[in-house]
Amino acid sequence: MLLCLSVSAQTKPTLLFKHLTLENGLSDPTIQALHVDKDGFLWMGTENGINRFDGKTCITYKNKNNLAAFPGNYITNIIEDKNGDLIIGSQSNLAKYNRRQDNFTLYHFKKDVKLSDNYYTFPFYIDKQEDLWVYLAGNVYKYRKKDGTAKYITTYSNGYIFTPVSFYNKLDWFISRGVKGIYIYKTDDVKEQHVQEFFMNSNNTALNSHIADVYVASDSLLWLASDKGLIKLNLKTKQHKCFNTYKTGKNIAATAIAKYPNKPWLLIGTRSNGLLLFDLVSKKFIADYTHQSDDPFSLSANYIKKIYIDQKQNLFLSINGYGLDYTNLNKVIFSRYIDKADIVSPNFENDISVIIKPEKGGIWCGTKTSGLLIYNQDLTKPLKHEFLKLGISQLLELNNGNILTGLSNGFFFVYDAKKASFNQLKTSFSEKMNGKVQINQILKIGENLFAATEYGIARVIFKANNVLYFDMDQGINNAISWPNIQTIVPVTPDKVIIQSYYTSLYLADLKDGKFIFNKEIARSPYGINGSIHIGERIYLATTSGLLTFNCQSDSIENVSLIDANCSSVLADGHGNLWVGTNNGLYIYNLATYNQTRYSIGDGLQSMVFNPNAAVALRNKLLAFGGINGINIIDPVKSNVYTSRSKPQITEILINDQVRPDIGNPITTRSLKLQHNENTITIAFSTMDFIDPTQRKIVYQMIGYDNKKVSVFGSNSIRFPNMPSGKFKLIITDVYSNEKTVLPIFINAPFWQKTWFIILGIVILTIISLIALFIYLKWVKHLQVVQLRQMINFQKADRKRIADDLHDELGLKLSTLKHYLLAGDINKMIDGGELRKLSAEYIDSSVNVLRNTLINLSPQTLDENGLVTAMEDLTDSINKMGIINIHFDHSGFTVVLKSTPEYAIYRICQELINNTIKHAAAKNIYIVIINRHERLILLYEDDGKGYDHNAVKRGYGLFNIEALIKAIRAELDIDTAMGKGVAVTISINLKRILKPKVND
Repeated sequence: MLLCLSVSAQTKPTLLFKHLTLENGLSDPTIQALHVDKDGFLWMGTENGINRFDGKTCITYKNKNNLAAFPGNYITNIIEDKNGDLIIGSQSNLAKYNRRQDNFTLYHFKKDVKLSDNYYTFPFYIDKQEDLWVYLAGNVYKYRKKDGTAKYITTYSNGYIFTPVSFYNKLDWFISRGVKGIYIYKTDDVKEQHVQEFFMNSNNTALNSHIADVYVASDSLLWLASDKGLIKLNLKTKQHKCFNTYKTGKNIAATAIAKYPNKPWLLIGTRSNGLLLFDLVSKKFIADYTHQSDDPFSLSANYIKKIYIDQKQNLFLSINGYGLDYTNLNKVIFSRYIDKADIVSPNFENDISVIIKPEKGGIWCGTKTSGLLIYNQDLTKPLKHEFLKLGISQLLELNNGNILTGLSNGFFFVYDAKKASFNQLKTSFSEKMNGKVQINQILKIGENLFAATEYGIARVIFKANNVLYFDMDQGINNAISWPNIQTIVPVTPDKVIIQSYYTSLYLADLKDGKFIFNKEIARSPYGINGSIHIGERIYLATTSGLLTFNCQSDSIENVSLIDANCSSVLADGHGNLWVGTNNGLYIYNLATYNQTRYSIGDGLQSMVFNPNAAVALRNKLLAFGGINGINIIDPVKSNVYTSRSKPQITEILINDQVRPDIGNPITTRSLKLQHNENTITIAFSTMDFIDPTQRKIVYQMIGYDNKKVSVFGSNSIRFPNMPSGKFKLIITDVYSNEKTVLPIFINAPFWQKTWFIILGIVILTIISLIALFIYLKWVKHLQVVQLRQMINFQKADRKRIADDLHDELGLKLSTLKHYLLAGDINKMIDGGELRKLSAEYIDSSVNVLRNTLINLSPQTLDENGLVTAMEDLTDSINKMGIINIHFDHSGFTVVLKSTPEYAIYRICQELINNTIKHAAAKNIYIVIINRHERLILLYEDDGKGYDHNAVKRGYGLFNIEALIKAIRAELDIDTAMGKGVAVTISINLKRILKPKVND
């Protein structure tokens, strides 16, 4: 068949563009200026404001209120000085963006420059003296930073100027754009020396050209983007050459130009042909990137105004009316081939169905509907295109170098390598078949060919007269329950796996060209699309995932290594399997069991790869075909690309509020806060233009919780109610290990300050000393009071004893004396009256004396305890007949120390005395019990009672209270007029118990 289609293989690098539009926050779809600052932010000057972009968030600076210190909304150019401040030209003024303060200031010119309120500016260079070169309202000036003066240089300019050297050098010459053509202006400081004009010949309109952009290759060679195309200009010979055709495009108008990093290529933006790639060696356009309506990763449109490439090789394109398109020149790790955009024929479909690499060279690529493409070894040059509108289902290199070609319509051809031609084959079967037979697979095993057909396995034989003969193997076909064979997988030269269509896997032996049934391995509700044999295992790419066949146990292992519909599998020689699926391309590491999935964002031609469309190429490259061409994989360079990005802090909130005094969060080096400014919110950006949402970031607040937290993409961190102290926030990019560190110091409140603590300790010490002094003085006073009370008690006791002795004992003895003195002693003795009377008075006096001694120190209390002493006391009073005392001690079962016993006894004495003297009572009830670790004394009388608040506290009550305090008891008196008295005394039993003595 004749080669009737010219196919251009894709040698261009794959560029997958993202898009920033009005919907994503861009203030205007027409971008006039692009610049990436030292922090990695992209600044875009538009026709309606300035935008800052970090790969995810777009922030707009716009002069909404006509502020004086703000650049005009129509931006012409943006450059950056050593401090990271931006110098911004506009159609209204010249302004500086102060990076640290995050604000703007206007330039003011002291003399030699007369400007209206609104004037066009274009800053373009900062020289060795740090002076600014700028176009101002029709002229070029050099602005001196030191004194604010501007010196005139030239008027040969129309606002856009290009310089041949980087900033902070001596500028000997520059290029200025005119209305038509360019000026080459040579200068010595600010003295005009020489001006050359190019492409301004009004007499010859063919030489008139509007220059949009300039690339300075050397002092003598310029490349110009013009409305006439790409122009090469030699400044020495003044010769030029124009390049403006590519493919079917003619009269290409170039609008922007940039050097491709590390390649002999130029990137050319055009007015209607998208982005072109120009080879400086061959002097030809070699590739293009255009808008494809069905490809979201293509250009937004084909009119490119600006091209900008930063140090990380991020490519930014200003698309007229559509905003920003951007990508990274190193992002895509898989090269694309046989792209539909590279094919001349409009009816060509690049859905690759099968690939082989014949021994004699070339790459054969079958498509599903557009025939067979034959390329050279590198897929860079098409050699033939056969079977133009037919599908290719089988390609198999034979032992003699010929290639068996099966079409999707069931016909077979053989390519004669010697004659370089195709011959059609007739098919013949050893058995009679009904209709056309579906041939699922033809493969070589040793020297023989075998076919898997819908009617079973057949041996394939080439016969005379171009006959392809299928000898059906009835032995194996009859042994299989359903001989619709999909796949045959060789295990060894004499053993194979046979799969019946989505049913079962069988093991068979191969001997003398015949298959012998061995056993059924497993049920297989899936299809096998590809396989590879490594060591003792065969890895099967199936519709149910990547499965493993163990050659030693002849069994399918249960675990699916990759859970996807797998179409093909290859090995790279580094311990990795590459697996094509219907959901991207996987790499599986056999040693670590790790898997990585690649997608269109990594350069895949599509997410769907086809069965049989995978082959190992020379130089250890791998080729995978799918529904949109071929991807070539270099396993050595197949790591996921990530740029070296440093995360940047973009927002700082204190107590959820913006603090203007902090300044620009990007340049904030530390935070010093008060104790009540302790809720901190930090927003940061990953600064990644490739895949910002999947970039892994780890942050840690040292000194707070020290815990490392992993997040993906730009994020906001909030630390509520932080304590006072010194902290350090560290935000780390995992891929690049770049860190942003923010020290944070939260000032402690004054009451936590060292000086305040020391002062507090001193004050507390002084107060403690004063309190101790007062306490000691009070204790001394209390001791004096207690001493006085003791003296008073002793005085009262002595008085009472004296009263008792005087009233009782003294009276008795005095009466006895009177009897003895007044009467007739002899008569009284003789009559026995003296003896009787003396005995009575002496007994009465002895009783008085005895009672007084008992009151002072009852001997029974010391000898027999409280209960016996109380019984004696109550009995002696009851015998007097003046009152009836009832004493109940049945609930009292413990033995007390002597001191509390004495106190309780004396309290009862005082209570009984008060009742007898004042209450006019008939009965007294005394109960003493111990319960719940307390001793309780209950005392009641049925007397007349008294007003507890109004009664005068006498000796008895005062003595009772003193005794209660002495034994640390609790006293409660309940009385009222006419209701008697009820007294309750409660004592902690543990304090007054007498300790037990072990035998």
